[in-house]
Amino acid sequence: MKRLVFLLLPILSVLSLVLPAFSADAPAEKETLPQISLPVPDSEEYRAYLGLKQAPGETFTVNDIDADVLLIELFSMYCPFCQEEAENVNALFETMYDFSKPEFSVKLIGLGANNSAFEVDHFRNTYGVRFPLFPDQDMSMYNALGGKGTPGFIACKKEADSSCTIIHRQSGGFHQPDEFFKELLNKSGYNQ
Repeated sequence: MKRLVFLLLPILSVLSLVLPAFSADAPAEKETLPQISLPVPDSEEYRAYLGLKQAPGETFTVNDIDADVLLIELFSMYCPFCQEEAENVNALFETMYDFSKPEFSVKLIGLGANNSAFEVDHFRNTYGVRFPLFPDQDMSMYNALGGKGTPGFIACKKEADSSCTIIHRQSGGFHQPDEFFKELLNKSGYNQ
């Protein structure tokens, strides 16, 4: 019995450190969004939406996105749950787009975990996605963000120094776009 306790103790200790980081709540400690680089979209509409000054063919970081709150969706073209959640994510995008104004904006991008540009385009076209999606074929961005399955969502707010602080992590879908949006605004500290 003592042996079993000694074997379980290290496992439970590790789990207690890992599990809170992937809850649907804001991280206990201030967590800065890792710097990930993305290719500047060819679409002028996407560049304007993201507020990018760089030209296609260059790269940008998520900190370059002109948004007070940024939500990153981790998805995969092959994920049936992502396919099922696409309608809700599209509705959330519309809510964010309609809500955003120059003095406070909320934006959304998607990272296709283990997906090529072709697979990301297929997902975009199949599900009528209007916000920018980026391939993450080698899953380097997914891993840097601490992804735990798809769909997943990581929200961050931009600080005065242009860094981004993570305010929400969630594995799995949200099913209620309006409620999820209100939760993001609340966690960002937005005063209505």
